[in-house]
Amino acid sequence: MEQKLKKFNIVAVCAGTKGIGKTWFTVALCHALSLKHKKILFFDADCGLENVAHQTELQKCADYSALFSGALTLNTAVSPFVDGNFTVICSEPGNDAFNLAPIGRAQILAGDLSSFSQYFDFVLMDCSDNNNQNLNPFLHICKNILIIVNANSSSSTEAFKTITKLKKICPEANLHIVVNRASSYEEGRQVFKTLLKASKEYINIKLNLLGIIRRDARIREAAVSHCLILDRYPDCDGAQDCLLLADNFLEKFDEL
Repeated sequence: MEQKLKKFNIVAVCAGTKGIGKTWFTVALCHALSLKHKKILFFDADCGLENVAHQTELQKCADYSALFSGALTLNTAVSPFVDGNFTVICSEPGNDAFNLAPIGRAQILAGDLSSFSQYFDFVLMDCSDNNNQNLNPFLHICKNILIIVNANSSSSTEAFKTITKLKKICPEANLHIVVNRASSYEEGRQVFKTLLKASKEYINIKLNLLGIIRRDARIREAAVSHCLILDRYPDCDGAQDCLLLADNFLEKFDEL
């Protein structure tokens, strides 16, 4: 049967700074969406030392040099992440091939990913924050971008810089804020209001609040143990916030 081409189902996940919980959040959202019976691909565009392969202890990684050269195709690069019931394309931790590939090859691979996305309900793309130009072709195929921010002033400042940069790279994309490690929902809403006000005033762009994840010690415990929060502590505040955020995600994006 011919696959129906899905539009706008590639969603980028970005952040202004390292250590903000972006990769953890992307994994948690992929897992939450899979629990809601969605077919999910996690695409690793942030090949740092603590990438998805490190965090999930995934054994099979793709050779990104071969992937960018065309010697390896996306459908042969996928690995099942059985614990999370979703599929992953990722490099070995710390691999530099994504950053070093010629820009033309990045453009070709981004086009291939756009076509490959039709076999999934959603592709979540974990993006680097190192300003590498090779990321731009991948951002161009995203209609929606999630920006992770923490509840402190320096994180908000860096998030605003990221918003400004994304507006220039992909001005037609919808930008959605996720506040991670908030002490309360009220604090998370206040962080969003501050970003929204600055974005409207200085760069004339509208933001949406996708969700708030409260600070929860069990999130760190699960992450240190390389466990999924929705498996290890499904009833904790952080896990319930992830499920609520997944509901909001589907409400906004599932019919696109």
